[in-house]
Amino acid sequence: MVTTLRLHIPEFVAALAAAVGTILYVVTSATGYLAGQGVSVIAVSSGIIGILVVMMTVFLDTRLQQWALDAMLIASEILFIVGFAYFVMQRVRLAADIYFIPVNYPQAEQVALNISLIGVACYFVAIVALIVRAFSRHQERHVALEVEMAASA
Repeated sequence: MVTTLRLHIPEFVAALAAAVGTILYVVTSATGYLAGQGVSVIAVSSGIIGILVVMMTVFLDTRLQQWALDAMLIASEILFIVGFAYFVMQRVRLAADIYFIPVNYPQAEQVALNISLIGVACYFVAIVALIVRAFSRHQERHVALEVEMAASA
């Protein structure tokens, strides 16, 4: 009996990092110093849809053709880049206030920026993980671990 175990580590890393990045975006947008700024629907929905598409590529790996998997990988990459771009663009003013006008800014502003930088880094990790998967998918579709049961004598 041969059991094959498929590992999709870059996809799981990308989904987890994007989930953390999306959660941090929502938390920093809705609470603390940025509470009145509002949450961008495009940033949140692109992150969530990107995570769903990545998980679909993991669970439908053997059922879909290679071109469909590649299209889903590209779509999730684009969605993560859109979420990353909206996250960064909405935090530019915050970073400018702290780094270019470093006089009398509230401590809550610094906390919001630090948490936002962690969220941006998480999105960046998700983007890089999918790029790694895109270049490694054609070389080896999955990592397989095969275990054979020894025949009893």
